[in-house]
Amino acid sequence: MKRTFAALVERSSSWEPGKPPQEQSGFDQHAKYMGSLEAEGFIVFAGLMPKSGDVLFIFEAESENEIRQRLSQDPWQKDGHVRLVRVEEIAIRTAALQPTGPGAAPSSR
Repeated sequence: MKRTFAALVERSSSWEPGKPPQEQSGFDQHAKYMGSLEAEGFIVFAGLMPKSGDVLFIFEAESENEIRQRLSQDPWQKDGHVRLVRVEEIAIRTAALQPTGPGAAPSSR
């Protein structure tokens, strides 16, 4: 049975400060891989934390191990651009998330 998890990913040693994500090496491969996880429903939500540059993810997965294994295949995890810091199962209390902030997609509501 799938459960809901939150995960925090931070920038790591290969990240080039001052360059936006789209200009980092390996961006296209990273975006393609993460896009495939989103398309299959594994990634439910992802949001950039602008102050730190960290990314908060919400996943639907069988286990914490599944998340760790699948994220380890991300080209940016492999080359040291980012690293998984924490994964923890969560209990969703409300699902009324709406995109906000710079670069957010407009709401379809």
